[in-house]
Amino acid sequence: MSREKSCLLDILVQSNSAVAVYDSPNLNIAFVNKAMLAIWGRTPAIIGHSFGEVFPEFTEQGFTDKLLQVWYSGQTYRATEFPADITIEGQTETKYFDFEYQAILDQDGKTYAILHTATDVTSRFFAYEMIQERDLKISFNNDLEMWTYTLSHDLRNPLSIAKMGIQYLQEEEQVPEDKNKWLDMILEAIVNIENIVNHTVQLNQARLHGYTIESISLITVIQAICEESKLLYDNAHCRFTIGELLPVHGDRGVLYQIFLNVIGNAVKYSAKERTPHVEISSEKQEGYLIYWIKDNGIGIPEADISSLFQACGRASNTQNYNGTGLGLCLVRKIMQRLGGEIQLMSKVNEGTTVKLLFPIHPITKISSRKNRRRPVTL
Repeated sequence: MSREKSCLLDILVQSNSAVAVYDSPNLNIAFVNKAMLAIWGRTPAIIGHSFGEVFPEFTEQGFTDKLLQVWYSGQTYRATEFPADITIEGQTETKYFDFEYQAILDQDGKTYAILHTATDVTSRFFAYEMIQERDLKISFNNDLEMWTYTLSHDLRNPLSIAKMGIQYLQEEEQVPEDKNKWLDMILEAIVNIENIVNHTVQLNQARLHGYTIESISLITVIQAICEESKLLYDNAHCRFTIGELLPVHGDRGVLYQIFLNVIGNAVKYSAKERTPHVEISSEKQEGYLIYWIKDNGIGIPEADISSLFQACGRASNTQNYNGTGLGLCLVRKIMQRLGGEIQLMSKVNEGTTVKLLFPIHPITKISSRKNRRRPVTL
């Protein structure tokens, strides 16, 4: 053995970093230091045996195939926070590693050894998990506080519809058709109240587990919201142009809240126009299902648009209109949880266009890093 090689081996033996060397295509373990033996839970007796023979569980997880790929390609492979199931004294445990398979090449560019280095980062991984979970809980608590405020905001509209309907039914003389119409609207209002309450309870119980996702036809939902909004904002002459309304993946109560706020704003802020008009349409575009809600109302000063997504944010030209400024803030939070987005385009005295971007493949759950299994590329 040359002096240089002996010196190198002494360095590797004494290194605190886990190191192993494979010196043949059958992945013969030619060298392994104490740090790597501690990670593997093995003794020096494994030296001279093939990697696959010593670690059948690693072969099942794809590590042997990855080493062979490195040997024959001559290309180094690196991974970070990679999960590995290690069996030591009959006990299997999942640990996480930063590791590297470095191909050592001769003058002809052929592999004659693989240098394997590894660092056990399991403690770091789970420490980060705890921080991430804590941050998610803080975020959830902040969101829950916002939902508490907005619950009363969104319940007000269907409650007002039910109240108006009951007041009409208490009158002595009633037209049968109007009576049936109001009974239907009262029933629809009660269903909407139920959906909003159920969704808030679901959020409190499920926390970060996501919404109940299903394909929802919005035709009757939006038509009902349009009629309700005309009554609520004293805009009986508002004309609606409704185009194709594509079904959206989401929770029925959540979608009702989104469109209730957006369409309600369109009707409210166009109520003082001579010919109030609201257009609603949808289309598919680059992985999203886009809903457009356009009105010809008072519009929004450009400087105010960004602040409307903050709690209690209202445009400077809305002093003569009732409102809390919570609606668009709520809509933005819901859209973000669905993996979507809300955008506003507006000009003062010309109207506002709201663009709702729903992902065609919705996010149904916020994933934890420890639930992600990154497969070995074979």
